[in-house]
Amino acid sequence: MAAGYNMRAGSGWQYAFTDMALILFMVSAAALAKAPQAAKAAPPRPIVSAPELANPVGLWRPAPGAPALAEWLALQSRDPRQRLTIVAHYAGTDAAPASARAAALLRETGGMAGPVRLVVEPGDADEIAAAITWDAGEAAPASTRSNESPKP
Repeated sequence: MAAGYNMRAGSGWQYAFTDMALILFMVSAAALAKAPQAAKAAPPRPIVSAPELANPVGLWRPAPGAPALAEWLALQSRDPRQRLTIVAHYAGTDAAPASARAAALLRETGGMAGPVRLVVEPGDADEIAAAITWDAGEAAPASTRSNESPKP
């Protein structure tokens, strides 16, 4: 004999569950409406990422007794596909002094730097460094190569 099922509409567990969910939603919305407004947070700092560099062939940092950048560059064996990247970090909000330091350091090289990239970015302290990397791409045109003799 087949058991009889209650087929009455509106009496299943789904309706009770729906009613409870709706009541919970209304209570939560009412509580949130009466909650004190949170203080506005400061806007997030922009994401600062390091410049994309290839593995450095050489790294220069100013230090007591260390050679100047131009002297250090003269000691390096260079390839026209290499790039000199000067990275200046600055603390605070004013990037102008760091930009001036990076430009002055580039002027000190006397044109022997080859392809150059200057990067000025916020940091924890005022610092400057230079790196020689293999990220300059294809070889520079022959007219810009400094270590080759002219071809007849």
